Amino acid sequence: MNWLRGWLRVAVRDLRGDLRRFTILLACLALGVGTITLVGSVGAALQSALMRDARTLLGGDLEATLSYRAANPDERALFAAPRRVGEVVEVQGRAKAGNGSSFLAIRAVDANYPLVGTLTVDGADQPLPALLAERSGRYGLVADQLLFDRLGLKLGDEVTIGTARFVLTGILGRAPDQVTASLQFGLSVLMSTDAVDATGILQPGVLATWRYKLLLADPDFEAARARILDAFPDAGWKVLAPRDATADLGRFFDIFARFLTIVGLSSLLVGGLGVSNAISAYVTERQRSIATMKALGATGPRVLAHFLVQVMLLTAVGIVLGLLLGSGLSMVILPILGGLLGLALPPVVDATTLWTAAGFGALTGFAFGYLPLVRAERLKPALLFRSAGSAIEGGLGWRDLVRPGLWLPLGLAAAAIYALAALTTGRPLLVLWYALGVIGAFLVLRLAAWALQRLLKLVPPLPDAALRNAIKAIHRPGAPAPVVILSLGLGLALLLLIALVDGNLRHQLDRESIPNAPSFVFMDLFDDEVAALKDFTVTDKGVELFSELPMVTGAIEAINGTPVKQLNRTPPPEFSFVFEGEIPLTASETLPDNSTVTEGAWWPPNMIGAPEVSVFQRLKAPLGLKLGDTITFRIFGEPITARIGSFRDYAWRSGSVNFGFVLSPNALADFPLSYLGLMKAAPGQERAVQQRLVARFPDLLFMPVGEALETFASILANVTTAVEVIGGLAVVSGVLVLAGAMAAGRKQREADAVVMKVLGATRGDVIRAYLVEYGVLGLLAALLSALLGLAGTWAFVEYVLQIDFWADPMLIAWVTLGTVALAIAVGMLITWSALSTRPASFLREE
Repeated sequence: MNWLRGWLRVAVRDLRGDLRRFTILLACLALGVGTITLVGSVGAALQSALMRDARTLLGGDLEATLSYRAANPDERALFAAPRRVGEVVEVQGRAKAGNGSSFLAIRAVDANYPLVGTLTVDGADQPLPALLAERSGRYGLVADQLLFDRLGLKLGDEVTIGTARFVLTGILGRAPDQVTASLQFGLSVLMSTDAVDATGILQPGVLATWRYKLLLADPDFEAARARILDAFPDAGWKVLAPRDATADLGRFFDIFARFLTIVGLSSLLVGGLGVSNAISAYVTERQRSIATMKALGATGPRVLAHFLVQVMLLTAVGIVLGLLLGSGLSMVILPILGGLLGLALPPVVDATTLWTAAGFGALTGFAFGYLPLVRAERLKPALLFRSAGSAIEGGLGWRDLVRPGLWLPLGLAAAAIYALAALTTGRPLLVLWYALGVIGAFLVLRLAAWALQRLLKLVPPLPDAALRNAIKAIHRPGAPAPVVILSLGLGLALLLLIALVDGNLRHQLDRESIPNAPSFVFMDLFDDEVAALKDFTVTDKGVELFSELPMVTGAIEAINGTPVKQLNRTPPPEFSFVFEGEIPLTASETLPDNSTVTEGAWWPPNMIGAPEVSVFQRLKAPLGLKLGDTITFRIFGEPITARIGSFRDYAWRSGSVNFGFVLSPNALADFPLSYLGLMKAAPGQERAVQQRLVARFPDLLFMPVGEALETFASILANVTTAVEVIGGLAVVSGVLVLAGAMAAGRKQREADAVVMKVLGATRGDVIRAYLVEYGVLGLLAALLSALLGLAGTWAFVEYVLQIDFWADPMLIAWVTLGTVALAIAVGMLITWSALSTRPASFLREE
């Protein structure tokens, strides 16, 4: 063991010479490990919050929900069996104060609210029941701060909702179950259940939800759910456990986590490329030392061990720096993200995440540092002396690549990285496809670099010396062109993938992506109300368009005669709503606007006979449907069986409203229909049209969808800010990778500049040669990275996120131009010393 200690002592002593040369290596490792730490901390915090707060987010041990009606006395008697029960009614309304009005998302609660968790109310020191109680014919109202700001109100002022008067008694803070509440358009307010009855809003047919939150004496949730469903099998109850209530949040976090997974893996890979380039540059600078060691009798394994010890020591330092960076960013970002999502995300770094990030850093440092060291190990002392001051020549042959001493350590390291990534993310298939994509991109870039060099060799000598030297510098033996193209192309492809995926997520809720989106949506319109709104559209110049769609609500009762509860198929979570309650249905004589029949045929005009139904294409596979299947709907208590006559797709970005199930008109001929109204205001006229609608139709309830879309876009922008911070780290990593690739050939640049100056070249000639060389390499890398980034984004968006692909042409153009500029700028900066090198001093050192 004395010999091992001696090796370690010499390696450490040699390392103390000049740590500045390892700046790029340490920075790449620190950023890669820091990104993994941040990504892991955010993901672990989100999952922990869901598991920890699921019961609080639901508001009890169990939630039983009804639509359109409250529980009857028999149902309430069953709920009284548990220890406690709380009632929450969710409905939309409108508040009026003076000449102003605002739409509300009303939550009416009883005296037991909240059963679990704590409600915060600002500006009041009384319990919630006292704040909502009736005094002198006026009910208390706790409202969102935005309602005060929009209507110019203060605590103690009065508003009117429906036929009831309210006094503002508090400012709504955080409700424990707000995250799992129904999606409603409007400003949030809390009132008592007695008050909502007094408003007169809860008329028959109004879209309202009654939620009954229960605390169970017996923690057996499944038994409690069975008692409710068995006692009232046809009542339409939907019963949720805490894990069910957070399923939607879980799916959102899952998409968020998939994105973070790609960001983390990309940063890790980019950092690894930087490590490889930095070690290549280090080995190039230490060629004299390697030659001396070999000339004095050091064997190849001895040289490899010497430098591998140094690399792993530096890797350890980079890991520590990365853990500190990632922990610091996590402490800052988690509370901010928690506030945006309405979850308690304390600034705590997960210990498992730290160990995982450290493991990734150690494996990356070894895997990407081993190959450059093996190349140095295999070279002979004579070649090293001959190549001193320039890039390493020769490289590894195919016999070297098949040696177990090379592929076995690298294979084990790669397998360990994959296993750790799959275990950490819980998505082994995603990691596998990502790895295959990276391998494919690697091969494309290497092939492109080889083709460029072969092509430039065929170019006849140019009369201009600078251009001639620039072209030769790209294809000469030992040229750094393959390394630069690979590092720059792969790094920027990954960064472009991150930017494009982020853009696709934003585009999903960006109002500008739906140019024809309605400004207002009207629910449950009758024939006379539709006629009145059409007249309003004709006379009001602020309105561009109004359209109506017949609509009913119904539940899917059976498929091919088999009741839904007996089907041996379980749809994915995002489509489970189809079987869980009533869904909106419509009927149409003609194919809806912006729709395309993908299979089957649309029914003929004035169809008679058995009803048919057209199903949205994306529901086909999840629900296991095919042409000719029958679906039985229960509408107003009556079963209606329709045969699937077609599947269709539609352009959702067109702004038109479409339905998952469209029935032939004869299916709904015997039912009273209401209408869904869609109105689009002229740009900039939304608020003015809303005020005229309120004045003309004071009893008509409609939803300002335009404001809701803007709100969603704002929320998404806030949430993705945290992701952009992570993406920013990846951008810095990419710049460092490019710097490392350029630094690997710095000595060769100095030698080339000296030769050119000795032969009479001026500083301007040298600069022009470098500009041409870096410009060609940057342009090729930019074009390839754009294509690879687009392909990777399309695959990830379509098959992993399962959303429509969209590409920002301006982003791609800026990345392409920026890559060329970056290659030139970084290349010139790294090799600036070559321009000022004096030939005499350089040749004297050689």
